[in-house]
Amino acid sequence: MSRDRAVVVELVGPAGAGKTTLAKGVTETDATVRSGLSLWGLPRRRLVRSAMALLPTILGASINRTPLRAGELAQMIRLGALRSVVEDEASQHRVIILDEGPVFALSWLDMFFTRNSDRIPAAWRRRVIAQWATLLDVVVFIDASDITLANRIRTREKPHTVKDLPDAEIFGFSAGFRKAFERAIGELAQAGHIVVDTLKTDTDPVDENTARLMTKLKQRRNGN
Repeated sequence: MSRDRAVVVELVGPAGAGKTTLAKGVTETDATVRSGLSLWGLPRRRLVRSAMALLPTILGASINRTPLRAGELAQMIRLGALRSVVEDEASQHRVIILDEGPVFALSWLDMFFTRNSDRIPAAWRRRVIAQWATLLDVVVFIDASDITLANRIRTREKPHTVKDLPDAEIFGFSAGFRKAFERAIGELAQAGHIVVDTLKTDTDPVDENTARLMTKLKQRRNGN
C-alpha cells in the first residue's frame, strides 16, 4: 500500500555519533529527500503560534507552583513549531529527515530540566508523545563507542558543552543522553507504529549505513 505523505524520520544519537554525515549521505543518494529540518531556525510565526498554544500549560504550571523555566519553555515552543512545519511539508516530499526532532527535544528536557525524577509538566509530555506518534514513522538510533564519541567531539570544529572535559565526564554525558533517548523512543513506539533501527558509525562504513537506511525508507514508503 502506498503512502500519501512523506515518511518522517528522526536521526538520534549522542553528540559525535554521525547524524549529520548520515543525513548528508542520504540526500546525496536521493535528492528528493527533505533534510535539514530541526528545532532550530523555525519561522517566527510558527514559534508565536506554538507559544500561544502553550499558554494553558504555562498557566497550569504556575498555579501548581512549578513555573516553567526559560530554557524549558523555549524548547517546548520549538517542538510545537517544528510539528506544525513537518505537518505542512509532509504532503510535499517523499521523505523528511529530522535532525534534533521530538526524541531529541524530550531527551534534552529530561537531561537538563528533570526535577526530582519527575518530568514536568507530565500532561504536556503525554500530549506531545501522542501527537508525534501519528507523524513520526522511523527513528534511527545512531551510536558509536564512548572513546570514538569523545574523540569526535574534541576534534570537530563545532563547539560543545563537554568538548574540553575529561573522558569520564564525556562518557557520562553520552550515557545520560542514551538513557533519555531510549525512554522517549519507547514512549513514542508504544503510542504509535514507529520503526526503530540502530546504526553503528564506528564499525560500519558510511556508505553501508546509508544504503541500509535507504532500504528501510523505501520499505516504509511502500507501506511495509
